[in-house]
Amino acid sequence: MKVYVSNYLSRSISILDYSTLEFERDIKLDENIYPHNFCIDNRQQLAYIPSSLDGELYVLDLSIGKIIDNISIGGKLTNIALCNDELFISNEDSNSIYILDVKTSNPIGVIGVDNMPHGFDIDSINNRLYVACINSIICIDTISKSICKKIDTDFKSWHIKLDRNKKEIYTSTLDGKVVVIDEESLKIIKIIDEFLLPVQICFNYEAKKIYVADMGYKKVIILDYDTGEVLDYINIDGDPQGIQISNDYKLLFISDTKNNLIKVYNTSDNTLIKNIEVGKEPTTILCM
Repeated sequence: MKVYVSNYLSRSISILDYSTLEFERDIKLDENIYPHNFCIDNRQQLAYIPSSLDGELYVLDLSIGKIIDNISIGGKLTNIALCNDELFISNEDSNSIYILDVKTSNPIGVIGVDNMPHGFDIDSINNRLYVACINSIICIDTISKSICKKIDTDFKSWHIKLDRNKKEIYTSTLDGKVVVIDEESLKIIKIIDEFLLPVQICFNYEAKKIYVADMGYKKVIILDYDTGEVLDYINIDGDPQGIQISNDYKLLFISDTKNNLIKVYNTSDNTLIKNIEVGKEPTTILCM
């Protein structure tokens, strides 16, 4: 297993060895590719990188470390997800979700959504894509390629994460909240006001904890999975943005965009295990 990290300012993808936590290599991208979010097709060893700078989707062959294709979409591309051999890409300029067939690189369609679609997450079992727009949460049926439901909100949705056990949606907001929403009804369950600028979220189902990277407080805030109450903090001494938990729930990976580090913590006692130097301004972390 590998850990992949997108480095926005150094325009690169760092690859770490999961078992040893050692830096393996850095794949330098083209001058105009600024990777913020990306996804990986592990079967094909391909990474798909949307660029907000030039509106292009780049295809990176991880085995040779080279860009092998690029598709012109246009606009400010932000997030991307892979489901059933289809790519879903959010475009903040056109307020839309662009859909692409990965086998042929042909466009499938465009779905218009609300203002500034940024983060999203896919329920691959039920074929649904949940999109966080600035004043709404939208559910898209990935089979019919249509909006099946939505909720208008008075908070500024940003990133989104599905709790697949409870069938709930967690969305971090630009106004310092984490809002929990029922996945089926899209009704708000609770609003947690313990944050300054929450970004990415992940779940530790084994220890029944929720981790929220807060760039404002420069901490990872740990919540009780059942109650949503704050249990503890991890002081990052930097700017935490990306967050990923290992498959066995023993390790927590944090991208520190200020110090250009991936910080690895032991989830049993929240102690720092290792700082791993990567490129400039690391953002998204994937464990594959």
